[in-house]
Amino acid sequence: MREVIRNPDDAYFVDTLSPYYVKTKDGQYLFASSQPGRRPDRAFYMVPEGYKLGYGQNSFPKDVGQVVYRVAMEYLEKTDVIVQDAIQGEDPYKTGIQITTSIDCTQSAYIPWIGKHMVYPHDGKTKLSCFNYIIPEELPSEYVERIREVWPEYDPSVPLTLYDLTGIDKDIRKVLSLKVDYFGGAYKKPNLTLVWNRGESDGLISYHGGCTQHRIIKGLSGTGKTTLSVGPELEQDDALLGKITYDDDNAQMIDIIGLEAASFAKSEGLGPDSPEWAGLMRAHESYVIAMNIDCENVYYTEIEEGPYTIKVPRVEEGKKAGSLLTNEYERSGTRNGRFIFDFSALNPEWNTKKKTLKREALVFKRFNTMEPLFRVIDPRMAVALDSACESIITSAVSGKKAGSKVRSYAATDFMAREQSQQALLKWKVYEDLDLSLGGNLVFFIMNSGYMGRNDLAGNTRYDENGNPMGEKIRVGDTKLLLDLVDNNAIEEWVRTPLFGYLVPHPEEIEEKHGLEGYTTRFNLLNHYTASELIDFAKQDIEERTTFLRSLFAGQEGEDDLRPIIEYWNNISLPDKKTIEKFYKRYYK
Repeated sequence: MREVIRNPDDAYFVDTLSPYYVKTKDGQYLFASSQPGRRPDRAFYMVPEGYKLGYGQNSFPKDVGQVVYRVAMEYLEKTDVIVQDAIQGEDPYKTGIQITTSIDCTQSAYIPWIGKHMVYPHDGKTKLSCFNYIIPEELPSEYVERIREVWPEYDPSVPLTLYDLTGIDKDIRKVLSLKVDYFGGAYKKPNLTLVWNRGESDGLISYHGGCTQHRIIKGLSGTGKTTLSVGPELEQDDALLGKITYDDDNAQMIDIIGLEAASFAKSEGLGPDSPEWAGLMRAHESYVIAMNIDCENVYYTEIEEGPYTIKVPRVEEGKKAGSLLTNEYERSGTRNGRFIFDFSALNPEWNTKKKTLKREALVFKRFNTMEPLFRVIDPRMAVALDSACESIITSAVSGKKAGSKVRSYAATDFMAREQSQQALLKWKVYEDLDLSLGGNLVFFIMNSGYMGRNDLAGNTRYDENGNPMGEKIRVGDTKLLLDLVDNNAIEEWVRTPLFGYLVPHPEEIEEKHGLEGYTTRFNLLNHYTASELIDFAKQDIEERTTFLRSLFAGQEGEDDLRPIIEYWNNISLPDKKTIEKFYKRYYK
């Protein structure tokens, strides 16, 4: 007989999932999943008439999608499920969400267990307006055949995420995940996409980033947002909304709204000195659930469980499980190990104070010419950078080749609408709040990659001894600069000849604030010639302009965004002597 388990507690999960986890020496509950990451290339959207999706978002025929949903719902009516009622989001923007997870394969219950710690408990009042249906296993053949009647190419072994936004006018949004057994792809990403979409519909700003009480750090996946956000002042990680307060139709203030109650953090390279470490070691005080991480005396293996093949950790015979090995990846087979920790594990005063945006950072991971930090005072440049965010892809996102250079709209990770809508809103808000040195909002860029590592073609450069060239921008460097911006401690900003943005006076950073070697390590002329810097700038202008033209082509407000789209093309580059004079004056 079918069983429906509603809002189970931790004791249920600890007991039910005992065959599928290893409890480590330090108390974490360690699981495995056959998929080491999510598949953003396998997400599709059904939308109402007149609704326009944005760049890179894939539509799906409604008649076919409705059959897929109907078949999936009939399957869920016959299998054991866990149903969770929850809230995604803080005051003043709570969203009621219901998550239904098939546990025909019992090991799949690890997904709602992690999820339980990342959503807020339902208050019994908030309307349920978002619905997430998760079927981690492959559908049985009779259901597959019914889908193939309308979609002959359907492959049940390939993960699929299908959003149904056709009920937006009734404040109803749905998502269905088939054959997705990775928590981030089945629970976290779909939930946040639904709630983010709802917030954008209500005129809120969306941010893919983390925050403290007055600062947001945003950027693409794998750029270091979590690493730079976590610490004793952490308020939120990964997905945020900004509620704008208007006065006479002008934006006066932005309240930051977090959407989660915990972080789904990456474990790679963590150690006692890492800010996330305290969250990982919280296990003796609360439940810390980990997945796909190497562990002493533990190996991973595939086992048969009824009709399913699942991946599980197992303790080596005659031994006891030891500690997690966050710098090793041979046993788990992935660097994308993850764990969850409550924000309150790092910040005891978490969620007790109002969050108001005063500083907004955008993180790039670059390997060539970009400074460790620069400030933008032109709202058009800020929107242009936000709309063409640059990075080097890491192993954090499945389906992308690690090391490849990408350019993307900064908020794309959870977006399901035209990017132009948010770009126009941000432009207005940046104008109203004033990004100038005496304004109400500080907008700045941080480079979490290298300086001088690559040539113009993107190839790694090597010195005469065969060692990679370039200067790594260390986390410690970035955190010191971030702290200086947070505390308004940088007294002098100087305008660079390339692009005209502002950098902290290098001698002030080195001599007054103690970042040793700053004027030498981050002197661009110690890595490239002035001619090479101009060539890099020309390449950036061409790539950014081409991307912005493609991004906003045919979207609502394209003509209004022309000053953003053509921003880089309208910049005059300096000659070699001007560049050399600048770096000789301010650097060593």
